[in-house]
Amino acid sequence: MNGMLRFILEKLRPHADRRTGLVAFATSGRGLVRRDNQDSFVCDAQHAFLCVADGMGGGAEGATASRWTCEDISAACLAAGDDVAAREEAVGDALKEVNSRIRSYAKEHGYKSMGTTVVGFIANPGDAMLARVFHAGDSRIYRLRYGRLDLLTRDHTVGSELGSAMAAGGDLQAQALKARSNPLSHILTRAVGTEMIVRPEWKTVDVQRGDRFLLCSDGVHDMLDDAEIAALLASAATPRVAVARIEAAVLKAGANDNYTILCAYVVAQRSSR
Repeated sequence: MNGMLRFILEKLRPHADRRTGLVAFATSGRGLVRRDNQDSFVCDAQHAFLCVADGMGGGAEGATASRWTCEDISAACLAAGDDVAAREEAVGDALKEVNSRIRSYAKEHGYKSMGTTVVGFIANPGDAMLARVFHAGDSRIYRLRYGRLDLLTRDHTVGSELGSAMAAGGDLQAQALKARSNPLSHILTRAVGTEMIVRPEWKTVDVQRGDRFLLCSDGVHDMLDDAEIAALLASAATPRVAVARIEAAVLKAGANDNYTILCAYVVAQRSSR
């Protein structure tokens, strides 16, 4: 894997004057219904590491699981240096360790459903031309490019799995709607802390100047459809403005869950010369 990533990086490497970096901003809130906020995030544009986690199992347990996950994988990523492949390996190891830590803590305290979703973005802070995206659960990452919004993750939920299985036999949209109407559709099939072995899904994503990324918990994408998200990202000149507008839209829609909104824009990297 390391050798392949390095090969791709060299093939995609732009000229020095086209190097890219990130600017980012994030916020999180408990919403209008919940009493506690179990979400956590890391918004480290300088080191090209972004992460959102949505805890579960009750206020204290969920908040602890999401916080530990964000803190541990962030520390592991930064300690690994700038190489994307080395960062991926370090984050993968950290996820295994925090998965065991959460499970041990839950067993010790009698918690039956302690865990967290996670979605993250790793790039080279010296030139964020290629990223590795990882997730477990239903927290998402979107990319807006030339006005087109793409969902870069697939929800690890019963509804999503049913939709994928059913899509082979007919109309994709109709099957997806039928799957989402299932009362069990939001049950997670993957998360951190809920299984003996954590199973993050990884994906390589090319990055271009002008790309706009949104990482969010389900408290955002359950409230807003893709068209609304695309319009809000496209209309905001900066990540801070995008976050503010998305937050306002989530609150207007009812904000029936915790929400975390992290927006990152790809910009020209400042020259070190």
